Amino acid sequence: MLEKISSINYERCYPKRLKKLFETHINMRTYNDFIPKMERAVVGNIPIEIIKIFPKSDRGERIKQFQEVLSQTAISLRSTYHKIKNADDFSFVDCNYRPSKHVKKIAKKGENVLNRELAKMFGTDVMRAKLEYVGNGSFKNVFKLSLLDNDGNKIMHDKALQVYHQLNEGHSYYSMIHNTYAEANFWTFLKRVAGHKLDNTQFTKHYISDLHSGYCLTEFIDDKIPKTTKQLDICGLFEFRIPHDKAYNPKIMGKEYDGGGYEIDEEFTSNKILIRYSKQLYYSMGKQFKDVVMKLENLVQNPKTPYRNEIQKLLDTYDWEI
Repeated sequence: MLEKISSINYERCYPKRLKKLFETHINMRTYNDFIPKMERAVVGNIPIEIIKIFPKSDRGERIKQFQEVLSQTAISLRSTYHKIKNADDFSFVDCNYRPSKHVKKIAKKGENVLNRELAKMFGTDVMRAKLEYVGNGSFKNVFKLSLLDNDGNKIMHDKALQVYHQLNEGHSYYSMIHNTYAEANFWTFLKRVAGHKLDNTQFTKHYISDLHSGYCLTEFIDDKIPKTTKQLDICGLFEFRIPHDKAYNPKIMGKEYDGGGYEIDEEFTSNKILIRYSKQLYYSMGKQFKDVVMKLENLVQNPKTPYRNEIQKLLDTYDWEI
């Protein structure tokens, strides 16, 4: 007879890493159930320019230390924001529509914390940081992060440090598509499903998200980053729906920077085989489309072909193009 499991000693298992989970699905309803209970909840990594500074002998540990520097900075920025925003005269911009004294104060306090933590890690003669408030949204504030050496030269191209107003989203609908959990999921999924670097697409580059301290680091958009030369049609390719608030988040110099609000349609799939076939169909439009369709139809006829029914459904969505 099997022994009854004691509910007192039972421990629920939570994921140890988010990357593989986030690469395979999106719009989860369960973020709030497991992410707060994880020991570590980081996806992505810090910029390569910083990684190269560390000796190979202890690079892994030093990367984690730098991630913690960003984490402490984000926590400080969020805390200061919640304190200052309650002021009677609080505003994001002044009478000239420039960053107000309030947001400058938030950025300055965060900058002080960032430089203090960097000094602990590197000493005072390696680098210094600058933080500048650049914008806000319903779910986060955005700061331009610059790292400089002692001669004032930039160690890396500027990054956008996005600090979320709260660590998780309480609203059941918004929690699937907005805030730190859902947006980290979107960026991680997009990088995998695209199958190539996003540099030349309309999406800005995502580096790292820490879901416990509530920040996201992306490339800062200016004229020094790669221009958009190829649109990635995530709606046509992957059955995403354009966010309802798209009009309030227009592109900057042809780049999209907000990973929130994207929803999956009924035809969405995260199966990498079906995604590969979908890309073949999509990119063969007006070229060898009929040849690709015939190839897939032959696969459907073979009883040994995996995902035959799904491939047929995929073909059905393209019937009007045949």
